[in-house]
Amino acid sequence: MKAAIMPEAGKIEFAEVTLPQMQEDEVLVAIKAVGICTFEQGFYYGKSRGFPFAGGHEICGVVEKIGSKVAQDLKVGDKVAVLSLTRCGECYYCRRGYDNQCENAADVQKIPGASGPGGFAEKFIAKGYEVYKIDKEIPFARGTLAEPLACVTLSLNAACVQVGDYALVCGGGAMGIIHLLLAKQRGLKVIVSEPENTRRGKALEFGADYVIDPINQNLEAEIKAITSGRGVEKAFFTAGGKAAIEGAIRALAIRGTLVIYGGTSAEDSFTVDPKWFHYKEITITGVTKHTKETIRVAVELLGARDLPLDRLITSQFPFDNLEDALVEARNTSSYRPVVLMD
Repeated sequence: MKAAIMPEAGKIEFAEVTLPQMQEDEVLVAIKAVGICTFEQGFYYGKSRGFPFAGGHEICGVVEKIGSKVAQDLKVGDKVAVLSLTRCGECYYCRRGYDNQCENAADVQKIPGASGPGGFAEKFIAKGYEVYKIDKEIPFARGTLAEPLACVTLSLNAACVQVGDYALVCGGGAMGIIHLLLAKQRGLKVIVSEPENTRRGKALEFGADYVIDPINQNLEAEIKAITSGRGVEKAFFTAGGKAAIEGAIRALAIRGTLVIYGGTSAEDSFTVDPKWFHYKEITITGVTKHTKETIRVAVELLGARDLPLDRLITSQFPFDNLEDALVEARNTSSYRPVVLMD
């Protein structure tokens, strides 16, 4: 089969590779569409290391073969989302329901000779529990959003959101917009903090109640004015580094919660004042990846008519133009480029 491999940063090579022997608890999927995430961009632009690298983890396709020990009711031809993340099901964290923190999770080499999830390929072998059937009416491109939807669902769950809460979303990129959409769906009033003018405008189009320019406006003062001086009950960091995190903390109401969702670097470390917790009783937490339960929810969200998810798919590229998709992903006007295999 044909697969895309990054031998080094800034370079894509297409190769004919042989899939490993499929096991009886596995499913063979013909890949139809794969989303471009910041994870893959990190390798292509040299921020991440570990080459050769085979990217692609936001996968949607069609079932081609089913192992005899796959428990769920799958049929050849079913449309599915694939969320590939090893879960042993037996460790302490899996049994507590925190399977995103599985003690025995390990990267399984999907493409021989390369690390990475391996979704930029014509075929994919997944464990039965990594395959989720989706409605046949859902377009393949929309189906690639199951993975980010599952991650953001975990983020909102971590914040214990309630109807009527004010929520600050730091960052108006794809993950910020998905936070916005799911928060609005749960009955929150949403403020998006985003320095780029076009993205602030887009956030309003996607339903934000307010937008703030954190560079040219006083974020804390603006939020206090919106919330009658209280601050926000919930804040979600998706991008913006140390300044965004510190701004979100200052914007929290008494007993407010900040969820650190987006990636950070060593430069984003910040000083914690114990008085924040003692007097304001705030919570600072974070999330990583997704759980089986949030994936189940995400698959249902794919079919939600009130979510304009198709508008997040800002461009589509044939597989041979994968490199163009990675370049497009860096544009501020882009949310989710999708690579189509057919």
